[in-house]
Parts: sequence; C-alpha cells; structure tokens
Amino acid sequence: MTSGFVRATIADVAAAAGVSRTTVSVALSGRGRVDPQTRERVRNVADALNYRPSVRAQRLRGGASRTIGLLTALPDEVVGRDSHLSFLFDLAMPLARTLLEMGYSTLLLPPVGDLAHLDSIDADAVVVIDPRESDPIITRFRERGMQVVAIGSVAGVDANGVVDRGDGDAEVAIGHLISRGARSIVLLSTAEQHSLAASLRRFVSERGHRLDARLRLVEISSASGERGGYEKTLELLAADPSIDAVYAPIDAFAVGASRAVQERGRRVPEDVMIITNYDGPRAQASSPPLTALDLNLTSIAEAAAELLIACVTDPRPEQRTIKVANPGLRARASTARATAERSGALLSGTLPSGM
Repeated sequence: MTSGFVRATIADVAAAAGVSRTTVSVALSGRGRVDPQTRERVRNVADALNYRPSVRAQRLRGGASRTIGLLTALPDEVVGRDSHLSFLFDLAMPLARTLLEMGYSTLLLPPVGDLAHLDSIDADAVVVIDPRESDPIITRFRERGMQVVAIGSVAGVDANGVVDRGDGDAEVAIGHLISRGARSIVLLSTAEQHSLAASLRRFVSERGHRLDARLRLVEISSASGERGGYEKTLELLAADPSIDAVYAPIDAFAVGASRAVQERGRRVPEDVMIITNYDGPRAQASSPPLTALDLNLTSIAEAAAELLIACVTDPRPEQRTIKVANPGLRARASTARATAERSGALLSGTLPSGM
C-alpha cells in the first residue's frame, strides 16, 4: 500500500469552479478575456486546492524549454580530470542563479568528444566557453536554429552574442611579471586557436614590441594537458637558460611548467616565475602555489545571461557583444620575487598589475 500527496489537476479546479479547463488556463495565466469575477473565483479555488500549473505542459504548448546549456570548447584534458570541471562549476553557479531569476534553468554539459551527443540537448540557447575559430560546437547548435552566446571573442565565431574579454588577461599577467623583474617570458598557449589563444597572440603581435621584456609565444596541443606544459618547458629551459618567467593561461600547462622548472634545478620564483589564469584547485595545490588572475566570473556570467535573454527574446541577424573589464590578480608564492618592481614596465602607459 502506498500513500502520498495527490496533486490537484486543472480538471479538479475546473470542476470545483464550475468552468471549463480552457477558462481555468486563461484565468490563471493572466492572458485573454475572462470576466473579472470568474477569474477571481478560479484563482481562489486554485489556491484552496493548492493547484500548481505543470511547467512541462506549459513548455510543450509554448514550444520553448526555457533551459540554457553551458559547455566549454576546451577538451577534457584541460577542464576535466585533475581539475574536475572546477572552472565550469565556478562559472555555472552565478550564471544559473542569474538565469533562474529570469525563469530559465541551466544545463551543465561536460566536454564532448563526439559532437553527435549534442543533438539530443533540449535547450533554447547555449553558452560556449572559449570557442575556436569557426567552432564546430557552435556550428552544430546554430544548424539546429538555437541561439548561441560565446564567452571569448575569436575571428570567425558564428555566435549570436559574444562576451568579449579582450586582451585583459595577457595585459594583467604579463604586466605583473614585468613589474617583478621578468626580462625573458615564455607564453605557453594552445595550438588550437581558442579565443584565449587568439587574444594572447593578438596581444603579442600588437603590443609585445612595446614591452620592457622579450616575449616568446609557444603553442602546445590543448589535449596534451599538464604533460604538454611539462615537456615543452623542459625543452625550452634546456635551450634557453635566460628564461625567467612563464605565463601559461591554461592552468594545466602552468602546473606542468612549474614541475619542469624545479626538475631542472631552477627555483620558483627566484629563478623562474610562473603565472596562470584560473585560480582553481590546480593553481592552489601546486608547489609553490601559483599566482593566478581573479577572472571575476560573476560579472562574466551576468553579461552572458544578459546576452542570452536578449538573443532568445529578440533574435537579430547581427551579432551582439558585451565587453567585460580586465581581471584582477591573486598574487602567490610563484611570483613573490624580492626584486624591486620597475615602474613603466608597460611602455603603452598601462601600469603593471599587482603593484
């Protein structure tokens, strides 16, 4: 024998109020024409029966799921495994909270290897983090007529909206290293041109020659993860002992680089400083702990939510863009060099970060 709560149906309300089901639906939705006295009677009956409309039925009738998908274009080797999708979770929570207040649910998706798995996703729109040029994930969703917002700007991204982070990550990170006395900086980027890699390449091309330091951009397959950062840093240090700093936006690369530096008999930060972007479990558990950026994920999430709702409620052919402010800095032992800071390190006139 089972017992439990029996949910009142729209038929129960209609019978108790002496009206049709259609009248109940119209009266409770607030739309359409219903006599004010009838509307009030229906609402009172619904309250007395503790009736709650079926969200599923409403969405089926309206043809909208009111669900937003969230996933990253980066592979599992970078955002999963040792990182346990922590970056995705840190961004998902403020995004989900903001969207919930707007009546939308958030569906968190892991990195995918087979894009066919995305075809079963039932959502009105998706957020894609750090897309590549002409990203196949975005293309897949757009072909289904879904609205797509990208976090990160890159040439050829076919998204309806873009949260543009600009080159602020590189400006803050490299400025911090230079302010601590770095002269020969290796930049470990992904060979795949995700938005993060594209912004770093753009920064080096447009502003690198104006800095009071030598920058060397080196690209590694994102799928190589920590091992890639480790092996490439070993190779670079063997060929060029003058290297005194590493900026690896991908935290897996940065952890691998730190291990390589120390295995070469070099000290962190006295001989080689290391900085990364995401202040997550990898950066904090590294020995020594890695200086990282304060990416202000709440602001990024709020910007993405604003774009999403605009794209879903008012679709337009032109791409919408929101720019977000530069990140902050969370300085730790990996850049705590005693060297006196040099003013004017960024010759463009931007002050070094973390001073």
